[in-house]
Amino acid sequence: MRNSPRQPLRQIEQAVECDNLQEAVVVARDYARVHGRPIPLEHASKLLPLIARQSPSEYDAYALRFLERWIDEKARTIDEAADLAAALAELPENPATELPL
Repeated sequence: MRNSPRQPLRQIEQAVECDNLQEAVVVARDYARVHGRPIPLEHASKLLPLIARQSPSEYDAYALRFLERWIDEKARTIDEAADLAAALAELPENPATELPL
């Protein structure tokens, strides 16, 4: 029997809560492979502060992919996209930055 899609998402949440970036990324990649799509944006957004802290050299790549997906899936105006881009740019300096999703 296959795992429900919720189970890996909960694993990602738990990995983030435990500051375990490596586990969160492995589960996210496995989810994408199994389900044929990346993890939902809501869960991906929770990985960004962890990436900014633990893997700053990779943060820009992750943040740009997140922004691209968000624009494709959610954006309604250029102002919304600009607000999210500004928040993503601030996140490495201030991990408590709220992303305007």
